[in-house]
Amino acid sequence: MKKALRQNTGRFIFLITLLLGVQTLAAELEKIAVENQESNQKILVEIFLSQEHKKDIDPIKSEFKKFSITKVRPQFFQLGNPPENIAIGRNVPVSVAQSTIQLALTYNRGIKFIIAEKRVAADYLAIGTSMFDEKYQIRISPDDLKNLSDPSLTSSQFHELYRHLTGDDK
Repeated sequence: MKKALRQNTGRFIFLITLLLGVQTLAAELEKIAVENQESNQKILVEIFLSQEHKKDIDPIKSEFKKFSITKVRPQFFQLGNPPENIAIGRNVPVSVAQSTIQLALTYNRGIKFIIAEKRVAADYLAIGTSMFDEKYQIRISPDDLKNLSDPSLTSSQFHELYRHLTGDDK
């Protein structure tokens, strides 16, 4: 009887310790999420789209709102299509950056060029921008884009790869 009581006490203590650890982890994750929301609110998104995508601006804004990004400035080309590029600032979290890649693939015919981080503000995103001379637009391959979209990347790994692709790591 005493032996069974000791075994159950040990299990009980283990379960209590495990529950406290899970609660601590959950509290830390919630704190990180709140911090990310606050820092994401600093991000400015500029989207340049063709006229045919005017109707799509609400779903695009909704996608960014999921990340607490509310400064979304759409602009529409009067004729033709915007450049197939993206610009991602160094403070943009990987989840936001990868979502931006998917939005550019969906609403801007793809991505053939990226703009170096050193050319844009730290809390800045652009899809289809024509602000930059062609010499500042770095061509990327579909494989490069696939690597940037890898869901296992952390934010630091994403930005390290992005800088490598633009030559900013040299």
